[in-house]
Formats: sequence, structure tokens, C-alpha cells
Amino acid sequence: MKINIEAYNEHYHQGSKFIDRFQEGIKLIPFDSRNASIYDKNSSLLGTTGEMFRLWINDGTKAIEDFEESAVKPIREYLINSKQMPLTQANEFIRMMKDIMFLNGNLNITDSSFLKYLPLVPNDERITNNDKTRNKYKDGQKKLSNYLYSMLPSNTDHSLLTGSKDLFSRILKEALTPVGSFPEMKKEKEYYILRQIRDSFKTDFEWMMKQEEPVKIKYMHLFLYFYACYSVTQAIVNINAKSDYNSSYPKPFYFILSNEKASVNHDAVLRGWTHNIPTKSLDRLYGKSQAIDIANCVLGKNVGFYSDIINKLEETPFEENKELCIELLRLYQAEKRNALSNRPSEKHVLESFGEIEIDIHSYEDFFITLEKLCVGLQSPSYTSRMRKKVLDLLSVRFLQNRKRSGYVLTLDNEMLTFLVALFTKSKKTKLEDMYKRFNSYGIHFNRGSRIAIEEYLLKLNILDRKSDSGEAQYVTVIL
Repeated sequence: MKINIEAYNEHYHQGSKFIDRFQEGIKLIPFDSRNASIYDKNSSLLGTTGEMFRLWINDGTKAIEDFEESAVKPIREYLINSKQMPLTQANEFIRMMKDIMFLNGNLNITDSSFLKYLPLVPNDERITNNDKTRNKYKDGQKKLSNYLYSMLPSNTDHSLLTGSKDLFSRILKEALTPVGSFPEMKKEKEYYILRQIRDSFKTDFEWMMKQEEPVKIKYMHLFLYFYACYSVTQAIVNINAKSDYNSSYPKPFYFILSNEKASVNHDAVLRGWTHNIPTKSLDRLYGKSQAIDIANCVLGKNVGFYSDIINKLEETPFEENKELCIELLRLYQAEKRNALSNRPSEKHVLESFGEIEIDIHSYEDFFITLEKLCVGLQSPSYTSRMRKKVLDLLSVRFLQNRKRSGYVLTLDNEMLTFLVALFTKSKKTKLEDMYKRFNSYGIHFNRGSRIAIEEYLLKLNILDRKSDSGEAQYVTVIL
């Protein structure tokens, strides 16, 4: 396929001015270079769940941000006007509804079909009342929700969301469901999700939606958060030149339990987060993402990662594209250097990364040179922002910074129990097969962590010996 430089000009220019962007040709991760988005330990996992369900159902539902205005008022009007209920009875119903659904100043969900009413940001003292800060949290929640929504097949059946059928729930649904036409929710461009993750998400989401109502309400936010971290982590390790992302098996990461100690020689340190995603890799994330993005722009968008790009390019002999590849590299280098020279705080980047001679003899040379330029001419402010956003997301539940060992991936008891149930689909499973299921999601444990896991499962009385020899052990976790 011929390189389309006009597509690069269209997406990386505003008029005749070069604009330092990425995620124009392909959206790989739910972050950007702006400082207007936050997702960290103060974020509500429930907020992401609510927005993702609103995107999926797309029936005009609005989040219940203000309980009095968004819930009490429309329900009272519905009871009095549509149900012809006397005011005293309507007020009694409202009182009961408040007791059930409004706890400690926040919305309490009693039915999985109400998940779509969860607000993006809760009334939490940890999040300041400053509107600017709240908007940053909302922006972070929306990005992650759109990312998760991109994993959901477009034909996912809405009938999976049945919810409770009791009179109380039915009245609430009737009162809060918008009537008439409504504007479609604003959805960002679809994110590119690795195939093996997209496939497993479909299977696992359908399993989750078939669970009992209390299970869906209690664990849906953990399910979505796990998949967000799983997908982001696997995407990052593949945002590299010559990265072999085509493997149907995810990159292995070693975990420990959150209450385990990790020495500097522990596998969670030697073969875990820092090994697969060192700080240097995070610091180059913007530049490497931009290289993949530019390649996708000039090849028609959403081509994929490195190997997809090379395969697409190789449909056309290199000599037919060579001059266009060289022109694109020269154009980017000149424009990016000019942009940095006009930023007083970033002129030092040009001193540390001198102008390079464009000399390429293959498509691999082209992409490696493009990545070298994008990384070498990366704005230092983007370095810290992208690193912080990744670490903030993973640190909500999975990533801990141990003083001596650095960052390690951990599972707390609740997440471990949930993942065992999810991966085994709550069926009696041999212990060794359970570990293989974890491996199929890129989660690995060394012998010490396995012993700790088995001790925990024994305490919960969900680990059995069933064979006559006493050797085969089985796990059954029913949420």
C-alpha cells in the first residue's frame, strides 16, 4: 500500500501549523498528553461501570448526580401523574426508596439494571469540591469507560441486562427511563484492543451478566477494572518496534499477594512489572505511541501494531514507497524540531538529540527511524504525564511501590477470590488447571506465592482433596 502523506498532514496540522498529537490514526491506550484528565486511587471504580453501561444501553439515561433532583423529583412526578398515587403514598414510597438507595450521601445500587445510573464522580471527601478537579476526574472516568466499551462487541444483546422484576424496581425503571427521542451518547473513537483480550472479554462479560443480581452488583466494577489494567498492560508491552504482539498468548507478568513480602530476588521483581515495563519504557510511551499512530495515519487508520504495519507496507514493494517514506521522515523531523525550538522550556531537547540523516533500506528501517525520531524529539512534559497516568491506573488495585523492591504487581484477597471464580467460571477445577487459567491472562506466580494462595484458599474452605491418593486438589469458588 502506498504511503499517504496527505493523511499525515491532515491529522498532524491545524491549517499549515504542525500540531504535536497522537492517537489520530489509532487509539491504543485511554490516556493522552493533556493535563486535563485524572484516574487514580481517589477515582470510583463504580463511576467507570456506570458510564460503560450507559454507553452500552444508550437509551438516553442520565447519571444520578444529584439524588434529589435526578431521582426523587422525577419519581414523585411519575407516581402522582402517571400512577395517580395519593401524595401521602408517594411520599412514603420516596422515603423507602431513600432508605434503600441513598446511603452516606451516595447512590446505592440494588439491581444490575440500575448500574447505568451510577455517577462518574461520587460525593467523596477525598475529591475536592473544586469544579476543575472534579472535571478532570470525570474526564478520566469517561476515557476509561470508552476504552472498556471498545472491548464490547457491537451486537452484545441488551437482554443480558435483565435486572430484578419486583414491583419496587419496575416502578423505578418506568419513572427514570427517558420518554421519546434522545440524543445518542457521545462516544470517542473506538480503541484498538488486542484480539485475544477482546475475545476473552466477550466470553467473560457474558458469564458475568448471567450471575445472580447481588454478584453482578458487587463484582462488576472489579471485572471492568481488571480488564482495563489487563488490556493497558498488554498494549504497552507491544507499543515497540519489532514487538511480536501477534502471539495469541499474553506477555507473562509475575504477581504476588498483597500481604506477601517481596525480596529483590522475588520473581514478582525479577519477572514482573519493572522487568516488562521499566521506567525507561514508560518515559518513551508517548513517542513510541506517536510512531505507531503516524504509521496508521498514512496507511488508512486502525492497521494495528508494529507487525501489522510491516505486513501492510509489504503489500507494496519497498522501492515503490521508499521516496514517500523518506519524505515523511524528513517532514516530521523538520516540523518537530521547529516546534520544539519555539518552546523556550524545551530547546534543550534539540541539543541532546541532534538532527539525524535519513538513510533507510527497508520498511523495518523506516519504522525504526520513525520511532527513533518520535522518542528522541519527545516533549519532556509528556514523559512524566504518561508515566504518571499509567502508574496511577494500575496503583488503584494492582500495583504497589515497595521501598526496596520497587513496583510489584499484587492481588489482594478480594481480587484473588474474584479472579479465581471468573477464570474457572465457578466450576470445580483442578488446582493446576486453575493456575493455567491465570497464565492464559498473563498472570503468573512463583512457588512461594502459590503456597500462600493455597493457604488462603484452605482458610476459605474452597480447596479440596478429592482423589484417593490425596494428591489432586480442586478449587470451587462460587461468588
